[in-house]
Amino acid sequence: MPITQNKRKIKVQHVIGEGTAQFDVVRNIQIREAPDAEPVTVRKIADVDAEIVELDYEILPNKVIVKGTLHKQIFYIAEGEYVVREFTVAREDFTDFVHIPGAKPGMDAMVDAQLLFIDTNPANGTFPTDTIHQAAVISVSVKVIELVQLDVVTDVTGPGITVEKDLFKVESVVGEKEKQATIPAEHTLNEDARKIYDIEAVCRDLDYEILPGKVIVRGTLHKQIYYVDDADDTVQEQSFNDEFSVVVDIPGAEPDMDAYIKCKVEFCEANLIGEAPTTRVKSNCILQIFVKVTELVELNIVTNVKGATVDRRRIRVEDIIGKECHQENVNQSIDVNAPDDVEGVLVKKTRNLTARIRNVTYEKIKNKVIVKGVIHVQAYYVACEGDQELRETSADIPFTSFVHFDGVTEDTMVDVTERVEYTDLKLEGESCQTSIIRAIAILEICVRAFEMKDFVVVVDVKEAVKPVIPPTDECPPEGYYTYTIKAGDTLAKVAMMFQNKVPGITWHDILRANPGINPNRLRIGQTIKIPCVVGKG
Repeated sequence: MPITQNKRKIKVQHVIGEGTAQFDVVRNIQIREAPDAEPVTVRKIADVDAEIVELDYEILPNKVIVKGTLHKQIFYIAEGEYVVREFTVAREDFTDFVHIPGAKPGMDAMVDAQLLFIDTNPANGTFPTDTIHQAAVISVSVKVIELVQLDVVTDVTGPGITVEKDLFKVESVVGEKEKQATIPAEHTLNEDARKIYDIEAVCRDLDYEILPGKVIVRGTLHKQIYYVDDADDTVQEQSFNDEFSVVVDIPGAEPDMDAYIKCKVEFCEANLIGEAPTTRVKSNCILQIFVKVTELVELNIVTNVKGATVDRRRIRVEDIIGKECHQENVNQSIDVNAPDDVEGVLVKKTRNLTARIRNVTYEKIKNKVIVKGVIHVQAYYVACEGDQELRETSADIPFTSFVHFDGVTEDTMVDVTERVEYTDLKLEGESCQTSIIRAIAILEICVRAFEMKDFVVVVDVKEAVKPVIPPTDECPPEGYYTYTIKAGDTLAKVAMMFQNKVPGITWHDILRANPGINPNRLRIGQTIKIPCVVGKG
């Protein structure tokens, strides 16, 4: 009866290594109402909203260079005023590296960055000031991977065959693809423009939805258009947000799978529509969208076959315990008169709420992961007095949540991801009779539990080993077996015969244990030593 084997093709992410690094982004900022205007004298910073965009990397030998951009909105009150104004700092580029032994050019990396802390203070120590000092702390985590495609053996049958298996539960790569998408838009400027000076753009608020065979990537293209004012030749800036949706075809993708997405602005231009001067402008931006879809695969894979010659492959992967998600409703009342320099304000109506999750930490206990953090909300409203101008107030709302996860212990490795699914802003009380608004946010918190595991898997089974050495439970006291050379033997054949006793033994190990023998001139009847431990001799 011949040996038969069943195989399964898998594509897994072989983990070369991973690491983290923290670094500071420190600089002085001058707030200007226009790029060529004089700096504004600021008497107070009301809030700072910041995020990391355009995260990219370059792999060098044993290290990964991480590049990104810090995008900020500074909400300030100018000297002599009480109205909160906004100033956007479009690009603060940063570069640092993470040491990853074994990393090489040509490999892939999964990079994540978090803004741990950001603060702004007067550069001269006191307000009012025309120069703001910023200090931000960024944490970057890097995982270097090599995509490996294997035909692994899932079962073997045949005479005299004994099969050893191990449970294999990993994320198998279903497919990945890059796609370019053009995002056209038309906008109206606040003033007549003589010409376009410049445009900057970044991808923000990325999200995705997986449908059969495709992934829909959604996000916001945040643009800053700089133009020359026709009236006084000053350079003015105006920001626009364009929602986009891009469909990427990934054969085999299904809704219950996971995806890793990236977005990068490759090119962006803006031009006036018609004859100058005009307020009409058209922009065209080209985005590069990357999508990788993975599915959780659970297989019993053959790791060794006694009684046959096998080819094996060692891979280091994340052995997935599982993934669980939990939704958390976070809400809090906010008094718009809470700032020290605001009083007597009543709210006519609410407009919108933006929310970002900050300072996330987690703690593992038996069967649970406790997640803590802060939701930084910015509430926009119209006050009863004034000329219908939009005002802003902000708050940090702490939250504590947990995800129930059977099998999690203090030693389990976990990845925690969180996102804001929904926001709302409501007026508490009657219009123009209350200063209280309620911020509402629904969060999705997901925990993926895993452990790093080295698998030695069988990728092919060849002929049965003949002769088969009778198995012995214990190594002889002298630390080696003995074998008598027969006609047609080579050290390589002998090494294969002893695989069931000394897994992984090679003819080099046997040669080291028998100094003085010539592997090309073995004698029939010659007795040689077979070490019980690979690498010993």
